[in-house]
Amino acid sequence: MKKIIRLSPTDKLLRKTCTLVSKNELKTKDFQESVNSLLEFVYSGSYKDTDKVRTKPSTVGLSANQVGISKRISIVDMAVGHASYNDVHVLVNPEIIWRSKTETQRIEGCVNLQNIWGEVRRSYRVKVKALDRSGNELHMDLHGWPAILLQHEIDHLNGILFIDRLKNPKKALLAKNNEYKEFKKLKNSWKKFIDVSKLTKTIPG
Repeated sequence: MKKIIRLSPTDKLLRKTCTLVSKNELKTKDFQESVNSLLEFVYSGSYKDTDKVRTKPSTVGLSANQVGISKRISIVDMAVGHASYNDVHVLVNPEIIWRSKTETQRIEGCVNLQNIWGEVRRSYRVKVKALDRSGNELHMDLHGWPAILLQHEIDHLNGILFIDRLKNPKKALLAKNNEYKEFKKLKNSWKKFIDVSKLTKTIPG
């Protein structure tokens, strides 16, 4: 299994649009090993085998370029808090084909921006098409938190970070690991901030 590590928030690869995966590439050993490594990264950070009192954030999503693989692959664990969904999904070349005009707001974080959080507006419902790791076509109609998760990860594949969507990137929320338990309870009234404006970029359109 390939050893992978999260990139720093200033790594240029995070800002590049990832390349599509061809159906021939899906069949290669290298591709499947990359997927296994991404899955291992997500599972190791999910803390599913521990009690439900979280003292640090779980990893519920990961896109390949977050760990140095510039391919359109996202791993999403939509089952966290949503029993109606299956466990971890491997999505290859995911694409949003429709989004609702109705929006919702939720506080988001990122593997590459540890301890940094912020409230982001996104479409409440999206329709996504993708391939699974075997090349089968998937169609997903998602609403609420799973829809937010998919939008977050597909942004990554297009070189966009959640901080680019903050209303005021000079006042992103800062909560270190030893504060995470308290932050989860008080996130809507949290008063510790950090300026991430130098890390943001303008989103086209």
